[in-house]
Amino acid sequence: MHISELAIHPLKSARRLTVPELLLTPLGPAWDRRWLLVDGTGRFVTQRTHPRMCLITATVAEGRLHLAAPGMPDLEVVPVPAPQSVAATVWNDTLPAQAVSAQADAWCSRFLEMPVRLVFMAEETVRAVDPHYAGPGHRTAFSDGFPLLLVTQPSLDHLNGLLQAEGLPAVDWTRFRPNLVVAGDLPPHAEDGWQRLRVGAVELGVVKPCSRCVIPSIDPATARKDSRLLAVLQRYRARADGKTYFGQNVIIRRCAPGTALHLGDAVEVLE
Repeated sequence: MHISELAIHPLKSARRLTVPELLLTPLGPAWDRRWLLVDGTGRFVTQRTHPRMCLITATVAEGRLHLAAPGMPDLEVVPVPAPQSVAATVWNDTLPAQAVSAQADAWCSRFLEMPVRLVFMAEETVRAVDPHYAGPGHRTAFSDGFPLLLVTQPSLDHLNGLLQAEGLPAVDWTRFRPNLVVAGDLPPHAEDGWQRLRVGAVELGVVKPCSRCVIPSIDPATARKDSRLLAVLQRYRARADGKTYFGQNVIIRRCAPGTALHLGDAVEVLE
C-alpha cells in the first residue's frame, strides 16, 4: 500500500489543495484548517449551509493566506497587528481565535452574500481531540474533530461501481475531503479494521469512522448538490445509529518534529 493523494484545506470548507507532502505539526498537517469563517454569533460557517464555499481557493504563501473565487478580485490577506481575540465555535467546542482583517471579512461576506468574519487559530491554541477515541494529549485545528482524515482508493472504486450501476456519474476522492488517500491491493473498506499504521518513521492511529454529512453530495467544481450519491452510500454504509460512514479519522501517535508524509510513501498496517 502507498499514499496516492495528499491534501490540505487551509480555510475550512473551502477548496482543497493537493500537495506533494504533508508536514506534520502538533495541530495536524501544516496550515490545514487553520482559518475559519464564523457568523455573527461566532459559529462556524461551512458548505453544509453555504455550498458556494467550495468555490473559494485558499492558498498559503510565507504564512499568509491568499483568497480567490469566481467573480472576485484575488486577495492577499494581510493580518492586522495585535489581532483581536474572537470566540469561535466549531460543533461543541468554543475556543479563542484571532480576527484577521476587516478587508478579508468584507471579501468573504461579499462572496457568500452574508456577514461573516475570517479568524485564525494560533499555534499555541489548545483544542483537544475527544480523548474517548484518541486518548489524552492530542490536538487539532478547526477540523470537525480530528487532525487527519483518511480514505482508501478501493473504497472509492467500490462506491463508483455502485453509482455507475445506477447510471450516476463517478466521483473522485475530493468529494470526501481527506488529507490522505491510500491505494493498493486491498478490499473495499479495509480501513474499517485498521488501528495503527506506520508510514516511514510516523505512526498513525486510526481512531474513529467518519460519519458523512451533505458535503460529499456537493460538486466541488460547481457547488451543485446531487443527493443521489448519499442515497447510494446510505444503502450500504449506514449503521444502526442512523449515520452513514466513509473513511476514517486519524491521529498522529508518533513522529519527530519536522516530519512529513509524501506521495508514494509505503503504508504498513501494524494492527
